[in-house]
Amino acid sequence: MTRFLSRTLAGGLVALLVLVTGCDLTSLNDNPNEPTAADPTKLLTNAQMGIATEYWQDYPGGFWVRYAQYWTTNQYTDADRYAYPDARPGALNNLFEDYYLALNDLQEIKRINRETPGLASADGPNANQIAIANIMQAWTLSIMTDMWGPIPLTEALKGQADGNFSPTYTSGPDVYRAMIDSLTTASQNIQVDAPTLASGDRVYNGDMGKWKKLANSLKLRIALRASGKGNGFPAAIGKETVEEWMTEALEAGVFESNDDSALLPHGSSAPYQNDFFVNRVVNGRRDWAAPQSILSVMNERQDPRRPAYFTDADPSTPGNQFNGLPYGLTQGEAQTLFTSGNFSIPSERVASSATAPCIIMLHDEVEFIKAEIAVRSDLSVSTDQSAQQHFQDALRASMEYWGVPDASTQDAFINRVPALTPNNFQQVLGTQKWIAQYLQGVQGWSTWRRLDFTGVLTVPDGNPGDALFSKDIAVRMRYPTDEFTLNETNVSDAISNMLGGNGGEDNQGTRLWWDTEYVAPQGE
Repeated sequence: MTRFLSRTLAGGLVALLVLVTGCDLTSLNDNPNEPTAADPTKLLTNAQMGIATEYWQDYPGGFWVRYAQYWTTNQYTDADRYAYPDARPGALNNLFEDYYLALNDLQEIKRINRETPGLASADGPNANQIAIANIMQAWTLSIMTDMWGPIPLTEALKGQADGNFSPTYTSGPDVYRAMIDSLTTASQNIQVDAPTLASGDRVYNGDMGKWKKLANSLKLRIALRASGKGNGFPAAIGKETVEEWMTEALEAGVFESNDDSALLPHGSSAPYQNDFFVNRVVNGRRDWAAPQSILSVMNERQDPRRPAYFTDADPSTPGNQFNGLPYGLTQGEAQTLFTSGNFSIPSERVASSATAPCIIMLHDEVEFIKAEIAVRSDLSVSTDQSAQQHFQDALRASMEYWGVPDASTQDAFINRVPALTPNNFQQVLGTQKWIAQYLQGVQGWSTWRRLDFTGVLTVPDGNPGDALFSKDIAVRMRYPTDEFTLNETNVSDAISNMLGGNGGEDNQGTRLWWDTEYVAPQGE
């Protein structure tokens, strides 16, 4: 696993390197142990690449790609069969730790700009540097809370000297409120005409207009997830509040084209190369196959994105053949079947390119969100087009991003997809949005968990989830073991008072607060 962060941790600091005072990410306190002369541009690059490493790599990032059933393994199938927390506890501990390390770098950018604004302004307006840090923090925390639920947030880092290594946990709804507050503040404070941190910003190269659109687009994503699925609004955050968040985001300006999409490019040389490239090309491994879960749906509609997602299973035979391996086989079954037949694997574009980017958010997702807002009768929010037009624009944007620019090819595919209606949007829009979120593991997994579309994700062979957590497919990740060693009282309180309040335990079958029901993939 490629690692970008070199700091060593004092005992007990695993989960605590950046925490938030109150419910506003903009009020994160300072770490007095960090050097005051740190370079914000280097801190930003370090944080962005550190987050990308965790979100977009073979281990552990690849596990969320597999939980969403975008890939399956032809060996080492423990994650596909939901044994990941027990089989690889060190990887889960590192994931939790490294997200907080990156958050700490982002916090340090804010501290430098607040305490030494004159010096820091040499890299650009202080407000813009703080806004970028807040947006990246909100994105990172959204990934974390949508994996675990409650996370440490409301108690600030006081520094090693204070010995505050046991923070309390904040509930999922309160984490959502904090992210919304932070993104709103960032959007309002950005100075669009003043580029910042051009040498350190790998996402937009200092283009603050695009950072503003990202802040509002992420706000729209978070608001939609807080709205549930359209047949039971989550009680934790009121309907009017969610509608207000959506309206504010749309009015402030969201993504308008693929040019606005947020991508974090990898580098052509180590240590910043695409981790999927390192796995396949540098290390010569062949761990993953295309699962039947996604290819069966794409094959049925002759989806033109297939060559961008996966390889031809038999290049020697004329015509594209996309064959999927059954998802979640036992290790012996997977190895035997894979070696005895022709199966598609992740494409050259995503797994054999050193510079292939980590996707933060794409334009098509904004159009899918607008389509859902427009088609749902329980949301009183205005969009600028009909639900069907937004839906078609989403499909076109996804095809264009994945290299299908021909309008006639796009039209033919759109005609093969059912039209969107208030009665089918969970199935039709949910399936197509999930396909478009390819490789965005936590996002695609969350789309399925929220909308519960059926006939797509499949139950691993022998249904191991039923014995492990009484569900066919995982809907949450367990907390890392280090939290029970270093912060036992607070993680236990989170389980009993927050997860337990929803009738759940610390297992992979406990639904998060916005996941209002569970529908088995093939029916109960």
